[in-house]
Amino acid sequence: MVIETKALSTLHAVMRAGSFAEAARELGFTGSAVSQQMSALERSLGISLFERQAKRVIATEAAHYLSQRADEVIDLVGQIEIDIARLGAGQVGKLRVGTFDSAGGPILGRAMARFLIRRREVEITLDEGEPYELFPRVSEGSLDIALGFSYDLVTPHFPGDLRVSKVMTEDLFIVVSKKHRLAAKTNVEMDELADEIWVAHRPETASHQCLTTLCAQHGFSPKIAFRSNNIGTVQGIVAAGLGLAMIPEIALSEEAGTVALPINRSLPRRHIVSATRTNDNNPLAAQFLEALKKSASI
Repeated sequence: MVIETKALSTLHAVMRAGSFAEAARELGFTGSAVSQQMSALERSLGISLFERQAKRVIATEAAHYLSQRADEVIDLVGQIEIDIARLGAGQVGKLRVGTFDSAGGPILGRAMARFLIRRREVEITLDEGEPYELFPRVSEGSLDIALGFSYDLVTPHFPGDLRVSKVMTEDLFIVVSKKHRLAAKTNVEMDELADEIWVAHRPETASHQCLTTLCAQHGFSPKIAFRSNNIGTVQGIVAAGLGLAMIPEIALSEEAGTVALPINRSLPRRHIVSATRTNDNNPLAAQFLEALKKSASI
């Protein structure tokens, strides 16, 4: 059984006018069209709505009940239309975001604050992981947008159904403890690091692959003793003088107890990107991407 809101509006008009003909004039229809519409509604419901007399109709108890409930339905449909319009405009809804560790404070916090200024009714959820973990989740639909990255010297492998957009590009730096033997030098060659102990991300990460490729270009393989994907852990190990590491510009901090070596060559760069589904037209994802780009440019 399907009841159209158009039929409910006609029911209201007939009950106000007391006849099909008067209701038809009010609505701009013919009397026969109104009569047929009410007859179709009665057949759909399986109950009589009007007592038909020569020049008027009398609403039954079923008509009065339906009219009362119809007001609620029409109001609900009207609210649904408003809500759908607000969803389409990106004013309400839910946005599921994925990000990697080092983007959390410098980029994501600012972007979320900027995004929510005029969208207080939008709910944001956040998950953290590596791009190889998050981007497939965007593809599968459990995330709406995810931040990730690619590194020079490493070919990225992202799912083919994603729209990958550039957010920012940053330099990479090799950092050591402030007490390291090379910390005070004004010029450091890469081959001077051949015998050093390294702190690196896990082998499956683009960061690890970029480091090993870079070292290979200079004729050595890095001696990696410590592995962690947490940038705070990496910096802590370096600050303690237990090794050196290659970290992105976004993670550089004087408070970390480390210094960047002045390497006598251009190091690779990291490209921060966002991923959304190619066929997903969620306005919230597009608006959040704009907030990310603006926050990254500050």
